[in-house]
Amino acid sequence: MKILDASQLAELDQFSIDRQNISSWDLMERASRLAFQRLKSILPISPFKVHILAGPGNNGGDGLAIANFLTLEGVDVEVILVNYTEIRSEDNQSNLDRLKAAKVKIIDFNKASQLFKITSEDVVIDAIFGVGLNRSMPDFVQDLIQYINSVSPLSISIDVPSGMFLDRIPSANEQVFQSDYTYTFQTPKLSLFLPDYANSVGHLDIIDIGLDKEFLNSLSSHLTYVDLESAKKLYRFRSRFSHKGTYGHAVLVGGSQLMLGSIILAAKSCMRSGVGKTSVMMPNKAHLTMIQHQPEVMLIDNSSSHFISYHSLEFEPNSVGIGVGIGTSTEAFDALKSWLVNSKSPLVIDADALNLIAKHESLLDFIPKKSILTPHPGELKRLIGAWKDDSDKLKKIKSFSKKLDVIILAKEAYSLCVYKDQIYVNSTGNSGMATAGSGDVLTGLITGLFAQKYSSMDAAILGMFLHGLAGDLALKWMSEESLIASDLIDQLGHSFLKLKD
Repeated sequence: MKILDASQLAELDQFSIDRQNISSWDLMERASRLAFQRLKSILPISPFKVHILAGPGNNGGDGLAIANFLTLEGVDVEVILVNYTEIRSEDNQSNLDRLKAAKVKIIDFNKASQLFKITSEDVVIDAIFGVGLNRSMPDFVQDLIQYINSVSPLSISIDVPSGMFLDRIPSANEQVFQSDYTYTFQTPKLSLFLPDYANSVGHLDIIDIGLDKEFLNSLSSHLTYVDLESAKKLYRFRSRFSHKGTYGHAVLVGGSQLMLGSIILAAKSCMRSGVGKTSVMMPNKAHLTMIQHQPEVMLIDNSSSHFISYHSLEFEPNSVGIGVGIGTSTEAFDALKSWLVNSKSPLVIDADALNLIAKHESLLDFIPKKSILTPHPGELKRLIGAWKDDSDKLKKIKSFSKKLDVIILAKEAYSLCVYKDQIYVNSTGNSGMATAGSGDVLTGLITGLFAQKYSSMDAAILGMFLHGLAGDLALKWMSEESLIASDLIDQLGHSFLKLKD
């Protein structure tokens, strides 16, 4: 699913209006009705009051239309017109006239107004500013949003939370509406997935409002939201006439004397990826432990009993994943350097391998092009340096990717897969996956996919999606608090089945 900027969204709206031979008001009515239908399912059962904050633009027009639908349902509605300008859009005015005719309670609110009372038992619908916000909100609007955030009523934003920008991150003194739910129209917006806006989005619901799909597909975008439909396009069905050699030979290099669990998890995940064969180089003393946990794995001789080492292989692997649990010892550094220098193909690089690269920048010169680096936020910061905000972070990631010609899979609540200017935002995953070993499972999975002749980019994107989907499926049987990395491996088979539905 494409992620568009504000100008493209406006273009898509207008094209759809012309192609479908409807008015802009008709489109607003359609979008608002769909949002209202979602809204009904989350409203309290006990008596409550809904405050709708409506700006004078089309986002406010959506809010006014929702106010009409709520009124027709008998809900106690109060509309607050947040008048940051005297100019009101035509569709907004039409919806306002309809509410006035229906005798809905309407309050004008401007910079001279006093704050009205809202309680935590109320419902507040935010329709002040939409995707077109390109400058700081007026002070009185920021004061209003700060007040509502402090009260913490049930809060819903229409399209985007007011105060959210599509092209930058707010400064420390700029307010953003903090939503429990955000109903965004037709396509997701990148800002909705960035950690800097973590407190503002709440539960995200992307509502298809029937805009023209053909024109949407024709629009160019460097941003993609990886949902099930996108993942299905990457997935390759297996041939009945195939054998283990068809699906590649993956090699995993990892583990050290006190961190053996990581390589075991990675190996088990790799085997669940569909790969034909998996070989592991790990400390010799742990060979028996690996076989006990994953008897299908083959072992590569290692000259060290406690750390990884380097040996030229007697076969040409289809993929190599390195770094999980290797530590940052001198032995690990020497081995990593040898693997980097002698590799003829892209690698999957994770964990302590990334920490060693960050510590010894000379290793950057040896990273094979199109390699997949999978840092968590701490590892990412050590690699690319500190950032001011998420916008700056994305610029640094893209710059790093371009400089080294590598893929960066930045693990976050919404993981980002970045190659040069292309950004893929993952739709799957949950907070239960913030647990030790989760990243090791991802490394094994991507290494296994890469061995099956998926491109580096496709292996990273599909692995990211399946990994998060496994976490989501696990929540059918347990809580986020109880989820552990092994549970992800157990659900990988079910994740693949979703791609075949």
